[in-house]
Amino acid sequence: MRKINLLLLLSLLIGATVLSGCKKDDDEPIVGFPSIDFKGGETYTFEDVTVTTNDQILVGILAAMHPETQKPLTQFTLKVGTANLVDSTFSANTFDADYTINFADYTINFTEVGNTTLTARITDEDGRSDEVSFNIIIEEGGVKVMKNDDVFMGSFNDPAGSFYSTTEEAVYRVPEAKENQEKIDFIFFRGVTNINAFAAPDDEDVNTISDFELNDWTTKNQTRFQSTTLTAADFDAIGEFYIFPEFTGELTRINELSNGDVVYFKTEAGKHGYIKIVDLYNRGDVAQVEVIVEE
Repeated sequence: MRKINLLLLLSLLIGATVLSGCKKDDDEPIVGFPSIDFKGGETYTFEDVTVTTNDQILVGILAAMHPETQKPLTQFTLKVGTANLVDSTFSANTFDADYTINFADYTINFTEVGNTTLTARITDEDGRSDEVSFNIIIEEGGVKVMKNDDVFMGSFNDPAGSFYSTTEEAVYRVPEAKENQEKIDFIFFRGVTNINAFAAPDDEDVNTISDFELNDWTTKNQTRFQSTTLTAADFDAIGEFYIFPEFTGELTRINELSNGDVVYFKTEAGKHGYIKIVDLYNRGDVAQVEVIVEE
């Protein structure tokens, strides 16, 4: 009886082994993920990097479906921190693309200084995905600037004064300006032909205004001006740091100004800045302006 039971047990075990071994390979799950990588080379950024808020980098992407699953790629995403720069849906066996990332683009939210990560992810038809990333250190770009947003300037006999010092961020009247002439960078006046104007202390026209007493000055700073295409909104968007464009101005005086105009200037000391016209009052020779200048 024991022999019979033993033989029966052996038969059952062998049968189970045979049935298990006969399972078709096609029934076994094949787990395969798509692949993604950054492009290398001199023009591409593909590893940890330090940039400024005014830099841009070029990132190249290469991706492919898994050769065994043969499931096409269906989605690509590219993020810097939480900012979703690219979210593309498609159907393809491979993916090849380049992206220029401009850190001066204030329409996206990774312009603040600090540490962040760039992440590229590829996903296939079955929802399997792969991703690559590198770290980015974002530092301030440009020069630090000072902004004086409450400046009133008038004629020679107005309480506001006509003379401005960018280093002191102050407006001077005629007597005080004469005593601090080495600090004066520009002068506001409303002439018959010049209308609303800013002039350097060495400008010929402003020196003909006897009430300013410039003929008695021994130091006349050679500030220069040029017009710009900047809007008032562009001026307002300038933060604590800024990269000034190349200055090519040669004007000693810039005139016929209107509300909302932005004037570009460079002081004799080499400091760049902007003047925004806020309000040119119809009554009296008074102007309300805002001034930005590099420290």
